[in-house]
Amino acid sequence: FKIAKNQKRRMSEKREGEPIESTSAEKKAKTDGYTLNVNNALDKEHESKSFKEVIKLPPGAIQGLKEGPADKLFEAFKIKTIKDLGQWKYFKIARAIVTLAAQEEDGKRAEDSLQNINKALDQEYEKKSLKEIVEAPVSALQGLAEWADKDLGTLGIKSVGDLGAFKYCAWAESLCVLAEHETADFGSK
Repeated sequence: FKIAKNQKRRMSEKREGEPIESTSAEKKAKTDGYTLNVNNALDKEHESKSFKEVIKLPPGAIQGLKEGPADKLFEAFKIKTIKDLGQWKYFKIARAIVTLAAQEEDGKRAEDSLQNINKALDQEYEKKSLKEIVEAPVSALQGLAEWADKDLGTLGIKSVGDLGAFKYCAWAESLCVLAEHETADFGSK
């Protein structure tokens, strides 16, 4: 009866369109029994936040990236949130190149092949193999200038391959994917 009375009181105080806030006992009841966590991917103070909240944080909230310096570096690439990092087109292009380079056969391109990734590469790299592109500097990607090589180099990213395998981008992308499947009320679909 006591919980029902508190819920009724909160509902009467609720303005239209606003979510009803749960008490800590109600939150505990909802989350009780869940074991899923991404603690090793996030700084301690963000471990209990929802995925939807996490992807709105600056990249420096990811464990291993220093808040402040990392955030400032990523801002030069117009990356302000974990969501921006996970959806960064240069990471996605680099990851695709890295993934498919392992499937490339040396010297076996069909004479009539129409495959190209010219919209992703500077002209100098357009005729190179995927394996060669993996070894190229990140500035080989169309839209990244040579200053990107130096700036990303401070994070250990010295090649397209390094960018495609950059764990912090992969973590950010994974957080974005999981955020799409999170329910605020812990209800099942």
